[in-house]
Amino acid sequence: MSHQQFLQNKFKQVAKLISPSKDLKILDIGCNDGTIRNFLSEDIEYFGVDIDNKLIQQLQQKKIKAKQADLNNEQLPFQFERFDYVLMLDIIEHVINPQELLQQAKQRLKPDGKIIITLPNDYHILNKIRFVFNKPLTENPFAPFGHLHYFPIKTGENFLKGNGFKILRKIPIPTTKPEIFPQSIKNILGKNFPQSFARDVLYLVETV
Repeated sequence: MSHQQFLQNKFKQVAKLISPSKDLKILDIGCNDGTIRNFLSEDIEYFGVDIDNKLIQQLQQKKIKAKQADLNNEQLPFQFERFDYVLMLDIIEHVINPQELLQQAKQRLKPDGKIIITLPNDYHILNKIRFVFNKPLTENPFAPFGHLHYFPIKTGENFLKGNGFKILRKIPIPTTKPEIFPQSIKNILGKNFPQSFARDVLYLVETV
């Protein structure tokens, strides 16, 4: 339940960053099962990309414009489409060449388009405690789609700026663990001390 709550909190914040307008087109890179569509306006034209072909087939059966792609070995699909927003939620840390993927995403934007991106804060306090007690950072440290890159918050922001983006909004997403502590307290800590208490940081960026 804790992970689902974390995703809901994040998706709600993402939806708030999308300015309501007619005929919006959104590309979701690493869309998984497309759950974020439940948090977006129904009249948004939604496109998805994911490595999991089974999930893509399920989305296509729902008449959603989705394509399968291994972004470590293939170009980002929808080459001739242009989007108002490109979502890159929990994806940059998983690809071999995040700079190249960012540039491809930039090419899919309309002239005034924006990218909404999350970077994980793997240096939050729970991971620091796991290091002290020699515990793995994930349930399965040998999972095939683990993190290839780690972004302390300042490093992540310099990474975005160095790749030609201006940060318009920055929203720390607090952890939902441990569940014994009230979420209201974790929200306050995440907002005021993101380096230690934010699990992800959500950015709205535009090209410079």
